[in-house]
Amino acid sequence: MNRKSLLNQLELAYAPLTAYEFAVVKDDKAIERALEKASLYIIGQRPVITFENVIPDTSVYQLNFEIHQKGNPNILKCKLPFDQEIFGLMEDNVVDVAFNYLDKTVKQVSQPFNNIHGFSLVKHKKEGKEFLIWFSPEKLLQNWLKEIIECEIEGDWKSFLQYKVHYVGKATKQSILKRLTGHSTFQDILSLESPVTEKQLPANEIVILPFEFKDNLQIQSFGPESDTKDMVASLLGENYPDQEKVFLDAEKALIKAMQPSYNKEMFDNYPVSKDGLYNDNYDAISYTFIDPIVLTYDEGTIRGGLTHIGGDAILILDNKEFKLVRHE
Repeated sequence: MNRKSLLNQLELAYAPLTAYEFAVVKDDKAIERALEKASLYIIGQRPVITFENVIPDTSVYQLNFEIHQKGNPNILKCKLPFDQEIFGLMEDNVVDVAFNYLDKTVKQVSQPFNNIHGFSLVKHKKEGKEFLIWFSPEKLLQNWLKEIIECEIEGDWKSFLQYKVHYVGKATKQSILKRLTGHSTFQDILSLESPVTEKQLPANEIVILPFEFKDNLQIQSFGPESDTKDMVASLLGENYPDQEKVFLDAEKALIKAMQPSYNKEMFDNYPVSKDGLYNDNYDAISYTFIDPIVLTYDEGTIRGGLTHIGGDAILILDNKEFKLVRHE
């Protein structure tokens, strides 16, 4: 008896971007390149996250700081060394730290510096200053988790990665940055959602989570009556579904699972669809998140990154049964 399964792992293509950060970077070619494989996104919301008690430590060439979130009792204590390979510093380089304050009307002239939603590192060269990298709290956490940067972080960092889901969307015909520029639902969410944090703008709480596939693993088993051509095609990877089709199917699966309030079509008949994977006749399809995020919605949560293969899984069996399988 022939059986065919498709296991899909969704991964953040870039750190979650607040609406404010999106407005700043939407024309940035480097970020557009980073997102070129991302065709699925979630618009969510979480309380404001900031850098606090920031102190540059010149004695050991590092930045000491904390990460706070409004309403979250946990505090992350962090130490970011400047002398690491990714920053490409030479012995005689001097690093400047430029802060982006949440409230620009308050002038801070002495350390520790507070209420910061992002900072940039700039190095001095003979030719002038050179931009190195910028960090929001979420970008720093994501880069640290993916071992892109070295950083000492103490505290319950998982509690900072929880998002209330408002909308699930796709961008298969254009980049996510272009798709969301002027996106009416995105603007509706910014206009209609009340801030979770008192005296804060929704633009600092509404976030875009862009996803790409880390892996699409197709597993096939063949019985004694199987066609040899099908077996060879499977071994050569020739019968994999088109990536765009998998993204379209994933969008429907996530919407049906979480029923986001700003999605107009809830795909009640899914897995039946014309442009998803229904006609590929899989015996099993699963979607899971690799990153250790928690997506919350009215009926519950979906947790990612619980093991090396993902977390809770959206599962479709025999083109009929649809369920969310909790990882124990």
